[in-house]
Amino acid sequence: MLIMLLRRLIICFTLPFFLSLSLVQAHSIPLLLDKVIATVGQEVILYSELEEAYKQLCVEGKLLDASAKKKLLYELVLNKIFLAKAIANDVKIPSAYIERECDLTLTSWIKHIGSEEKLIAHFHQPIYMIRKDLKRILKEKHLVMSVHQSLTEDTVVTPAEVAAYFARLPQNKRTFYPTSFEVHQLVVYPKIALDRQEEAKQVLLECKTKLLTGKASFAELAKVYSEDAGSASQGGTVGWFPFGVLDPTYEAAALALQVGGISDPILSPFGLHLIELLGRTKYQYHTRHMLKVLQPTAAEVKLAEVNLHQIRSEIIAGKSTFETAVKQYSEDALSRDQGGLLPHSHQNGAPFASRLIASEDLDPAVYFAIYQLKEGEVSTPQWLPSPHRSGWRLLYLKKKVDAHEMNLAQDYEKIHDYLLKQKKQEAIHKWVQTEKSAFIIDFDPDYKEVMQLF
Repeated sequence: MLIMLLRRLIICFTLPFFLSLSLVQAHSIPLLLDKVIATVGQEVILYSELEEAYKQLCVEGKLLDASAKKKLLYELVLNKIFLAKAIANDVKIPSAYIERECDLTLTSWIKHIGSEEKLIAHFHQPIYMIRKDLKRILKEKHLVMSVHQSLTEDTVVTPAEVAAYFARLPQNKRTFYPTSFEVHQLVVYPKIALDRQEEAKQVLLECKTKLLTGKASFAELAKVYSEDAGSASQGGTVGWFPFGVLDPTYEAAALALQVGGISDPILSPFGLHLIELLGRTKYQYHTRHMLKVLQPTAAEVKLAEVNLHQIRSEIIAGKSTFETAVKQYSEDALSRDQGGLLPHSHQNGAPFASRLIASEDLDPAVYFAIYQLKEGEVSTPQWLPSPHRSGWRLLYLKKKVDAHEMNLAQDYEKIHDYLLKQKKQEAIHKWVQTEKSAFIIDFDPDYKEVMQLF
């Protein structure tokens, strides 16, 4: 349950988790066999940096050939050039932004590895040193990104270029796309009767009275009364989180407290919470809580279904559009903010990405609900099961694209985006060719062949 309090995934660092750890280690822990394998002006690249990046690719299961390390070293050298350019241009990254991203990243690492103590043991360094190295790496990453953006912000692809590219593309290079769908959803959750909310609230208020009168400790009560399995066994401890990560209702209630203060029962999408603020810094806070989950009755579940049928009727009758209904009624914030777009992450490795979801990548429940719909039609209410908060949803088929070979009429946007990416890469490569003469770039004899890539 605690994990479901996250408002969004903690994705703050472009490099994967273990590579991020490795980069910090490469700068922090001297390796007996380490050595400088390349220099870019006054900047050096260590053998350990290259090896850790290579290991990460192996962990990700990527197919590697003999040239993989050369390409990796080439990328490391490019980053040094970009970094020098950013420094020369006096690019500034707000320190508050770096601090916040550092907090988010450290939180992600600690959650992944198990505890702050395990993270310290992994690095063989105190947390303040881990934080120091991480902040430097994050700052360098954003400086490099700023150079990339400045070099490509004026890059455009015209319709004529898209048409010309497609005309030159050999028949055997034209991607075959399976039947795909653009699906949107409108989600509602059963409403819990006020008398049952009040009953759960009274349980938490009694707990608060015991805490304020010293009759029991928070940890003791959490183990007995809290229904958050993830934190109850830990005495209700949630841990440290940066601002903006946990559910906004929970966070607002926690931050309204003084350290050591205990809230009244607070209603969030996950139930009723009794919160204690244990600590707070400029960028993060530490809490523990007791949670009473509010499970709907069969009658409440049925009522939510009936209400969703009424919403569907309004849409079908033309009294409302699906987009308007999403804004007005949908209770799933993540998809609502995207116009109800059903989230997905599968692209099957294709070079031409798309908002569309291929039929084989759709959840079976979604597929069987929409495969017979025509574009613009809305499904009947579908039950959306979840171990934490189940509800009902309408599915709207905005677009269906039948299986086809790539063509301009249906795939213009995908081809355009692909060409734009290619042109940006070419712009960066061209800039490197003109700028590299300003740097003295040298390689260890074992890596001299990398110079041929420039």
